[in-house]
Amino acid sequence: MGPRIALTLAVALALAGCDGASGNNGGGADMGIGNGADMGIAMCATVHAAAIDPTTGAVTDHVPARLTAYAEVAGVSGPRWTLQRTGDPTSVTPTPTDSSGLRVQYDVTAPGTWIFTVAFASGSCRGSDQITVGNPLGAQQLYRFRALPPETSGFPLTDTAVTVTGGTPLTRDLVLDAGTAVSGILRAGGSAIAGEVRLLAATGPDAVALAGSDGSFKLAVQAAVDYTPLLIPRATTIAPHRGMPMQGGSFVGASFDVPGGVAVGGSVVDGAAAAIAGAHVVLRDGTLPSGPGLSNASGAFTLYAEPGVYTLSFDADDWPQAALANVVVPGGGTTVAIAYTTARVAVGGSVVADDGVTPVANARVTITSRPLGPVATVRVGIGAAMAAAGRVARVVTTDANGALPAMQLPPGTYDLVIEPPRPHVDGLTAVTEVLAGADTWTLRLDKPVPLAVTVDGPDGNGVGNVRLTAIETVGLGAAPSGVTDGSGHYSFAIDKGAPLALLVEPPGDARLAGARVSLAANAGSATVTLGPGLLVSGVVRSPAGTAQPGVRVEALCWSCGSTTPVASAISDGSGTYRIYVPDPGDVVVDGGAGD
Repeated sequence: MGPRIALTLAVALALAGCDGASGNNGGGADMGIGNGADMGIAMCATVHAAAIDPTTGAVTDHVPARLTAYAEVAGVSGPRWTLQRTGDPTSVTPTPTDSSGLRVQYDVTAPGTWIFTVAFASGSCRGSDQITVGNPLGAQQLYRFRALPPETSGFPLTDTAVTVTGGTPLTRDLVLDAGTAVSGILRAGGSAIAGEVRLLAATGPDAVALAGSDGSFKLAVQAAVDYTPLLIPRATTIAPHRGMPMQGGSFVGASFDVPGGVAVGGSVVDGAAAAIAGAHVVLRDGTLPSGPGLSNASGAFTLYAEPGVYTLSFDADDWPQAALANVVVPGGGTTVAIAYTTARVAVGGSVVADDGVTPVANARVTITSRPLGPVATVRVGIGAAMAAAGRVARVVTTDANGALPAMQLPPGTYDLVIEPPRPHVDGLTAVTEVLAGADTWTLRLDKPVPLAVTVDGPDGNGVGNVRLTAIETVGLGAAPSGVTDGSGHYSFAIDKGAPLALLVEPPGDARLAGARVSLAANAGSATVTLGPGLLVSGVVRSPAGTAQPGVRVEALCWSCGSTTPVASAISDGSGTYRIYVPDPGDVVVDGGAGD
């Protein structure tokens, strides 16, 4: 392998030769620098690049490797170096190894073609050379790393091509796309209005902006992705509007006008025809809502909707949530008369600690009934009354004495999730209550229970230093975490009533794939066996280089033709993401056996 490497370097050095007559380096080693935007910058520096094994000093074309470069130049000073891998938009700054700054080095673990470029502060002079290193034993897999910023970030979805090489962990920053800027004025009847402009993306996060009282807004989209505009006025007397889908680039310079809609008036009463105040009423056609309706002291409400076919939803304190499909709103508007028909009984009670006596103040109780069947009738316009099915779903909090508020609930079966305030010696507790008549509930908390987790590798041996996060999938989503010991063991204290999503993140040097495992409440123990995998990590940055927290990163295998992410992560407060992808393994070599 040595003679071939020497020849490669000799060619690279020859290409980097200095042409004194023209002031430009000759050949392909300059990668086109001096053309286009760089036209007029003299190519007067000769750059020599090489790759060596940092432990033995031997010339190598394999990663990991220490890349070195030096520049030959006269009459200029203040060298500024950059190092960039072909196909990667980011660059790094190599480390000077002498006082002149003309000699630099950088240790790389990622295979590819690396380009050294030097420029000088004191003159129009530049030079460049490249070196290619690879991993001869690692198979390669091409991934699409998809960054999905929060919809309020102002950045659209960004895809980045990432090549993963077997056995080689990778550090790769992801730079968000600035997108295509869209600005305009939100209007209704020709006048500017305040509200929300939401462009619903066919792929990736929506683009969202708030328009102020002058109607102006700004957001960013992917130019080639389809978006459906959803315009939601702040004024409740103007109906929201959903437009036709168009490519993001088509919205540049477009108008954003809300037609206005028609009135839907109605009333909400109980089985004795007594008015129910404070009832919430809304119509929804997929992503398009009506304006909100709120009943007054007389039970009357008015909302505004565009003509169409909707699902009606309504609820009120101490009354079930209910829905009715296929409600038609004609061009002239309509009326909706809602009458609750379900019986209710009085329910009270308290939350106490696991000792069965001590009251627990400020405990959060989520009350959800099993489906109740018909709970109300609805008459639309002059049509016949129709039954609407429903269920109870509400959240209450205990007072300073641990008492639940007085409630009126329909008879049925209820699932309750009780969460004490944090910190507390007791944990989240799940109970089921069957309500047949008036009742007083005493909801007793449980102490946390142990969950023993063992993490094994493909060889069956325990894996140490694995970060485990137990994410509760009910309540407020507590997420205790810890790290396995040298034998791959860790024990949690887990809320007894909480099903879990167990996030398993091995260290990068373990070369194992991460996992996400669902566990039932009170599982007691779990064994997770990890397959071969690689850590890809880095920082998610804005186009200006600012770290971006809260960005979801998904790894999709392009080489496999898969559209389903094989792994995902969310960038932390410093913008850092850590994602574990399957290790592509070694290159399969056919030794001729059996031929």
